[in-house]
Amino acid sequence: METGKLLHGSARLIFDSVDGVANIVEGMYRNIAATPLPFGRAPVGPAPGIAGLVHAVVRGINGGVRGASELALAPLTQYLDRYYPPGPHRAAVVAALNGVCGDHLARTQNPLAIPMSLRLLLDPIDGSESSESDTAPSMINNLFDSRRESVEIYPRNAVQGDPRFKASRRLLILAHGLCMNELEWTAQQRNHGLAIAESGGCTPVFLRYNSGRHISENGKAFAHQISGLVAAWPEPVESITIIGFSMGGLITRSALHMANDENLPWLNKVDKVAYVGTPHHGSSLERGGYWLQRSATFSPYTEPLSALGRIRSDGITDLRHGNVLDADWQNHDEHEDNADYRQLAPLPDAIEHYAIAATLSKQPAASMEKLRSDGLVHPCSGLGKHRLAEKQLNFAEANTHILYDVGHLAMLGDERVTAQLQHWLVG
Repeated sequence: METGKLLHGSARLIFDSVDGVANIVEGMYRNIAATPLPFGRAPVGPAPGIAGLVHAVVRGINGGVRGASELALAPLTQYLDRYYPPGPHRAAVVAALNGVCGDHLARTQNPLAIPMSLRLLLDPIDGSESSESDTAPSMINNLFDSRRESVEIYPRNAVQGDPRFKASRRLLILAHGLCMNELEWTAQQRNHGLAIAESGGCTPVFLRYNSGRHISENGKAFAHQISGLVAAWPEPVESITIIGFSMGGLITRSALHMANDENLPWLNKVDKVAYVGTPHHGSSLERGGYWLQRSATFSPYTEPLSALGRIRSDGITDLRHGNVLDADWQNHDEHEDNADYRQLAPLPDAIEHYAIAATLSKQPAASMEKLRSDGLVHPCSGLGKHRLAEKQLNFAEANTHILYDVGHLAMLGDERVTAQLQHWLVG
């Protein structure tokens, strides 16, 4: 992301945060002043007396400074972009921010909101290791290999005439997970997509998206992105294989469902889809987040703090049950209602579907239910198993695999994942 957009968007988000904090503090003062007991109905409206006036003044000053900053930052944008070019470490931070509050960024048209695009990872022409001059923490360096350059192929073709771009008739499309971007497919010097593309003779294309938006909204956009990509591809596309990691698997399922509903021609070219660590039936971590937020509403003294829980993006709340369709979340408030409203969304026929799940357990248990999760996704959810028969995804037994003694993010750098995907997708 360009430096000008980063600074402009960050300033907007800071001003939004000041307004939010002022509302929380005013709400707590109002409730404590009006409610003599720790339980009861929380009052509404501004805080009484001088407190209400002070918070109104704070919001007014914040709005004035916001407007002045917009005018001041506008002429600096091009200068900043020229002398402070973007790099992979910055992209990782912006991607994480989009996962946490990307729905808010999109609604407020904040420049930090990531637009969806399909991209290629190309080696730098000069052979340098990175376009970023600053030194990043070693933990971030382990997440992705910054030696490769991410170049947009659709909707803006930025590689036309680039000798590094080789278009085959077989596409391998990869969708990343929550709070991530396409560079983070490379972990511990390993990239499942690039390895499979090399052995399978296909072109790897990486999806970049705002993971804070609803999964179904991203799924629709993904479906139409693939349509545009196939139409603009310089070679006739013969086959499409898709790999989704974590949330990326749910977005892939959503896109397949949309393509089927709209009879998009590219769906007939999809031969195989692999889901790696995908919470098909939700993540226990988000269910815990819901109950933490709800616990703050039990007393009017702490009720304003529940706003902090609502910072969880639409994408994160979709992970509670594994929503993939609009109907799964529309017509109810996911921050207030914990019920599972998911409609049936079976895996499309005529496609081979594969699933890899992980567990922190070191060895098999008497039943899959007794296994530990991978830290985020339980193996039952990762393999599409559900106590209700109609919600089972029914992966073929030979098309499922469980990795033991490995965490969720560690799957990205695990050679066993590469080997299993190559066995299934390349043969």
